[in-house]
Amino acid sequence: MAYGNRANRRINGGSNQISLSKQANVELEVKSDDGDYLCSSLKNYTEKSSIIQKVSAGLTSSSEGFVTISAFSKGLDTLTVYNAKVIVIKNTSNIASEVVISMYDWRNDGGADAGSDTTTDIHNSLDRNAENGGSEATTGVGVSFMLAAGEFIYLPTSRLLSYSPYDAATTESAANAPAGDIDILTSAINSGNEYKRVSLFSGTTYGSGAGVLVNDGDATNVSTELTVDEGKWFKVGDKLRISTEICQVESISGANLTLKRALDGSTAVAFSNDMEIHYAFHNEYLAFDNGKCITDQNGKFKQSGAFFGYGRTADQKIDGIVAGSVAIGPFYTEGGYLDWGLQNIKASDNTGLAASTAYTFHIVVDEFNDGGIDSTSTETAIAFTTDASDVSFNGSGNAVIPKIQARFDALFYDSSSGLFNKKVTIRLHNGDIRVQSHSNHSDTRVGIANVSGTTPFGVGRFPALSSSVPVLLGSSHGGGTTDTIVYGRASALELEEIDDPATGKTIKNKNAFLLDDGNGNLMHNDIVVGQISYIDGHCEFTHLPSAEFKVSAESLSAHAGGVKHLASAYNSISKIEARSINKKQDSEIELILLG
Repeated sequence: MAYGNRANRRINGGSNQISLSKQANVELEVKSDDGDYLCSSLKNYTEKSSIIQKVSAGLTSSSEGFVTISAFSKGLDTLTVYNAKVIVIKNTSNIASEVVISMYDWRNDGGADAGSDTTTDIHNSLDRNAENGGSEATTGVGVSFMLAAGEFIYLPTSRLLSYSPYDAATTESAANAPAGDIDILTSAINSGNEYKRVSLFSGTTYGSGAGVLVNDGDATNVSTELTVDEGKWFKVGDKLRISTEICQVESISGANLTLKRALDGSTAVAFSNDMEIHYAFHNEYLAFDNGKCITDQNGKFKQSGAFFGYGRTADQKIDGIVAGSVAIGPFYTEGGYLDWGLQNIKASDNTGLAASTAYTFHIVVDEFNDGGIDSTSTETAIAFTTDASDVSFNGSGNAVIPKIQARFDALFYDSSSGLFNKKVTIRLHNGDIRVQSHSNHSDTRVGIANVSGTTPFGVGRFPALSSSVPVLLGSSHGGGTTDTIVYGRASALELEEIDDPATGKTIKNKNAFLLDDGNGNLMHNDIVVGQISYIDGHCEFTHLPSAEFKVSAESLSAHAGGVKHLASAYNSISKIEARSINKKQDSEIELILLG
C-alpha cells in the first residue's frame, strides 16, 4: 500500500501521477532532507470506473453511517473491485473519513506432520466475537484505516485476504502449501511420459487418489461431446490424452466437455466408459508422442496440460498457480559430445586417409545402451568417400570433416535413419575433433563404434583401434571386442547455484531459469520470453533448442490461480465502505478502479 496527500498529486503530470489512459502509470515520490525516493508501476487496463460518494455525518453508534463504495460482483457488465488492477481511494473533502476494506479469511489446513490434514489452504470460518455470546462464525474480516482530509491510498491489486496460520505463533505464507509445491524434472513426471492422470487429491499427496474417468458409455471417434466423472477438474483450452488420442477442451457444462479431436499428430479413437483421462503436457510444436517433454529445434515450447499435470482441484477453490512462483529451469545445456583425443590438429593438416576411398564408422546419438551396438535402436553407419585430391581435415569443402558433416546433414532428413531429426556436427575444437549432438536433454550423448566397412580409425592421424574399438576420449561400454560403443560426456543440467567470482559467495544462477514476474510474463535475464496463465497453468516460451528442463511453482494455496468468485471462496477484496468521522459534517470519497 502507498499513502500520500492530495496536495502532492496531480492528474496527468508531476509526482504521484495517475494517467488515465490505456496504460496507468502510477508514481510515488517521497522527498526528504536525506534524499528522494521514487516508486513507479505501469499497468495496462481496458476498463475504468470512477465514483465520488458523499459519506454520512451525525453518527450515534459504531455501526451507523457506512456507505458501500464498491462491492464484489462477478458480472461481466460492470467493473467492480474484485477485478481491478489498480485501486485508488481518495478523500476529496476537508473532513476525515474512516474506510473499511472487507476481505475473506483463509487458513492452513495442517502442517507437514498433521496426519489426516491435507496440508493445503482452505477457506476459513471462525467466531471472532465471543464477547457477544459466541456462535457467530464468519468467513470475513474487515480492515479499518483513517484517511484525513486530502489523503489517498493506492493498491496495485484487489488480491487481499486474511490468513490464519496453523501455528498461531508463526507467520505463514498464504502462497505456499506443502502439498502444492511443484519442483520436478519434466522427465520425472509419470515415468517420463508427457501426460499425467487426472486424479483426486488424497491425504497429503497431490494426484494420489482415484482417477477422474470417462463416464459416457461409448463415444465414437467422431463424437465431440464427452461426459466425465467431474467437470470441475478441467478448464477451457486444456489438452487431454485419452487412450492414444490428444483432445482439447472447447467448453464445459457441468460434467460435459466439448472437445476438439485428434490433435497434435494423434488419431481419433473410440472412448469407452471408465477410460483414464490425462493432462497432456507435451510440446504442442512437436508430435504428441515425441517421447520427451522438450523445446523444439527453434527453442519453442507450449503446453496446455494444466501446469504440467499439476495445480487442479475438484472444488476449484485453490486450483491454479501462484502468481510470481513459476520458474522454468534449469535446462540441460551443451548437448552431449565426444572428443577424439587428438592434439594440435589444424584444418590444413593431412588426415593420412587414402584418396578416393570409402570409409565407414558407426554412430549412436541421443541413446545410451551399455549392451553395445546390437542393443541400440538408432545405430547408424556413416559412410563417406574421400576426395581425389584433398584429404585434409578441413582444408576445403571437399576435405574429410565436410564429407562427414554432409552425411550427418543428409541423414537428418532420412526418416529411416537413426539420425532423423537429430542435429549433429563434427568440427575442430581446441586442436581436436569433436562430434556433438545439438539436443539438450537427459539422454543427449554421442557414441562411436567400428562395426562394418573399411574403418578410418587406425589410419593416418585418425585415432587407433584397440581390440577393434576406436580409442577416443570417453568411456567404453558394452560387451564384445567388435561391438562396443565409445560414449562421450552426456548433456547436463545447468547449475542452480554458482560461485560469484567477485565475492566467492554461492549465489543463485539467474541465467539458468525463466522466471515469472507476477504479471504473467516469463523472463530470462529480464527479457520477456514467454507467458504463464495462473488460472489454468498453460504456458509458452522460447529458450534453448531441443532442451529438457525442470519446472517449479506453488499451488493449492489461498493465493493460487486467479481471482475466485466461488461461494465462500473469495480471495480478493469483497467490499469497500466509508463513513465520515465527524458527527457534524459529511465527508467525500472518490474511488478509481482500473481493470
